[in-house]
Amino acid sequence: MEDLSFEDLDRYLLNQDGKIIHQIWFDNILPNKRATRKAFEKLRTHRDSWLVQNPDWTYVCWNVKRADELVKHHYAHHLELYKNYPYPIQRCDVARYFFLHRYGGLYADMDYHCNKPWSEVVNDFPDDIYLVETPNKMGSEPHVSNSLMYSRPGHVFWSKLFIELEIHKSSPMYYGQHMSVMFTTGPAIVNRIFNKYKLRYRLGYYPFKNFHPFGLSTDVITFENKPDVYAYHLGKGSWETKDSKILIFIYRDWKALLAIIAVLI
Repeated sequence: MEDLSFEDLDRYLLNQDGKIIHQIWFDNILPNKRATRKAFEKLRTHRDSWLVQNPDWTYVCWNVKRADELVKHHYAHHLELYKNYPYPIQRCDVARYFFLHRYGGLYADMDYHCNKPWSEVVNDFPDDIYLVETPNKMGSEPHVSNSLMYSRPGHVFWSKLFIELEIHKSSPMYYGQHMSVMFTTGPAIVNRIFNKYKLRYRLGYYPFKNFHPFGLSTDVITFENKPDVYAYHLGKGSWETKDSKILIFIYRDWKALLAIIAVLI
């Protein structure tokens, strides 16, 4: 599909009735091309799992050029927003919302592994839209992520999200990269809008036990050939920087940190 013009690709994807697996790889997120190639190659097994399990689905890997074309052709009213994000990962986030809105289908992060044909998932979870629940949460409310998402084309949730992206396009300077990404384009803003509209638009979520079985506080293991696990996320976090590592450390070990502070006091 890399040889197709954008117009031909657009026409082709619109005719797939949402039976599309989307992934995205921006080569400007990592520091250099060598690091980018190395990271991409390391994810080959997980990337190929989607092709092996879903030979009857159309597969698209979006790059910077294709994503830019999509925004310019069909989301030009959000082009200024898209271009002005300070971090490439923010454009990577927003592009996935645009192509799910236009074409529908399934989006999966590159470090997601597919265990079962997605047609089985569609039969077992037949609603129009699902975001994946993550075990990384505080409180009893479901907490969803943008790492795995399924949608029928044109679902109203995306239009509501686009409005919120415009409203919350910037963040305080003291947030740093990680918090800025999370609250302007990433899981935090997606989760907030999901919970705001989940009852009104009957938004569904894939339960973490079956689609995201381990989180930041869980050791990574493999889940191949386990019938109750449809897919699992490795959480490689290739875009993350030092502030991300610090925040993840605090999330994992906050009890120990509190104990240390209490002893010191």
